Amino acid sequence: MRDTHWQHSADTIKSILEGNEEKSLIQIFTDCSKSEKGVGAGIAIYECGHHIKSLHCMLNIWCTNIQAQQLAILTALKCTESMQTRENIAKVYTDSQMTLDSQRYSNIHTYLVEEIWKKLNEMTNRNLEI
Repeated sequence: MRDTHWQHSADTIKSILEGNEEKSLIQIFTDCSKSEKGVGAGIAIYECGHHIKSLHCMLNIWCTNIQAQQLAILTALKCTESMQTRENIAKVYTDSQMTLDSQRYSNIHTYLVEEIWKKLNEMTNRNLEI
């Protein structure tokens, strides 16, 4: 039985974008999940409020939610860096507090965190604002 009180995730994203008055032309949403069936990560990329790309990947069952979230962010950054926009600004939306903390504190060193740092530095050096 479907609960009609919950908004479908695609509608939720649409409502976030409609009320979003950010200057960033590119909005990237990442999410992940883990169950007995496996670990997965998803990415949705919007440009000026229009959905332009979705990506998803399956990870080894031994991977964690955090690793999946970090892989989603890294993949989104790699995909975004090749996009041409007028403002060269992109905003990443994530619900992973641990991933955000890993970007704030330099004492957290995992392979994926280091790769995210490298990619962000490369993009910043090319005048891309994330």
